[in-house]
Amino acid sequence: MTMSALMQATVITAVVGWSVLFAARRFLPVASRRVQAKIAGAFGLPSLPAWLRGVALRLQPQATGGGSCGDGCSSCGGCATAVARPVVEAQSLTFHPRART
Repeated sequence: MTMSALMQATVITAVVGWSVLFAARRFLPVASRRVQAKIAGAFGLPSLPAWLRGVALRLQPQATGGGSCGDGCSSCGGCATAVARPVVEAQSLTFHPRART
């Protein structure tokens, strides 16, 4: 494998990996936080070096405000906000005959 092909494969792998992580955080916020907390817990063991425990503290997911996905708060970016729909009055359709030319 040539150096350019290796570099191309590395860049493509990084872009696809970032895209998968972004989609997981966006569409599965609770599951992704749960996985992130498990990874941070594995790195936070007292038997591991201090620098790795520091990484675990940075990986720890931020606490949410206690809202659920149904309240429409949109604080996590994972749920839809309550969109106010405009009131539209019903209008009748009027058909006109086509003008003959």
